[in-house]
Amino acid sequence: MPTRKIPAAKKQSGKQPASTSIHRFEPAKLDSLFVALDAIAWLDTPSTAQVAQFAGIDPRTAGKLLKNACQIGLADAVGSGYALTLPYPYKGSKEQKEAVVKEALVRLPLLTGVRQFLRLGDRTEVALRKAATIAGVTPFVPTDLNPLLEWAQTLGALQPSLVAEDLVEAAAIGKEERHRQEKDRRIAFLSHSSKDKPFIRQLAADLTANGIDVWLDEQRIRVGDSIPEKLAQGLAGSDFFLIAMSEHSAGSAWVQKELNNALVHEVQRRNVHILPLRLDDTPMPTIISDKKYADFSKSYKSGLDELLAALKGSV
Repeated sequence: MPTRKIPAAKKQSGKQPASTSIHRFEPAKLDSLFVALDAIAWLDTPSTAQVAQFAGIDPRTAGKLLKNACQIGLADAVGSGYALTLPYPYKGSKEQKEAVVKEALVRLPLLTGVRQFLRLGDRTEVALRKAATIAGVTPFVPTDLNPLLEWAQTLGALQPSLVAEDLVEAAAIGKEERHRQEKDRRIAFLSHSSKDKPFIRQLAADLTANGIDVWLDEQRIRVGDSIPEKLAQGLAGSDFFLIAMSEHSAGSAWVQKELNNALVHEVQRRNVHILPLRLDDTPMPTIISDKKYADFSKSYKSGLDELLAALKGSV
């Protein structure tokens, strides 16, 4: 009787987050990660070589950092380059940037398992072995995962009772404190299509020069993404949700599928003002058509003046 060929497992549609299968985490300094993330945030799907050049680091180090960023869900490989998958404070403080990485680590399934076993009383090395088994990491080589644990311990992401919701609430409380201590400081969450990046670069530079802190968020969807959850800390700590509308963003899956009542409700629940930016003559989506917008379609300068006036008004 001829040997029956077992069919290969059916390939799932859509790209799965890299964070589901960490088998080796590269040893790299956490501080070096931020310059690599800065490069990805500012450039348009940069290659490893471009990240290295922009960040002023050697390509080998850049490769390690990019691999780690993809494995913990901070970035995705897009074509021959990379893009961020979480909002990122380009010119933010070290504390803000650490908070982004901490959130990614807290949401990581492998480390969620580690925290659960720590809460059950296991030692860290035992908790890691058990969590790795559940996550399908075989063979289990502790030294391959120790650099991940080092990052997590440095950022306090292994506290047994910690959940991602705690970080979001901390960001909201931080915003209230900022309003008391620095009444004139504004933080804007800037959501945009990657195709509008040349405009966004100029706008981010001008807003920063005028004292506005900017979180950059490219409108990208991954399999299983919950958009309100994805915005998380960056949204909770911001005063304004700026959404750049153009022919590019209007035709994107983000706007067509995810700019919905759930997102708008979450933005408003966090006491964040929605302020659309009109980049061209494309009609505004119905869900935000009643919002006052800053009009850049005829003049960048007049649009910027409108936007700054709105941002510097009362919060």
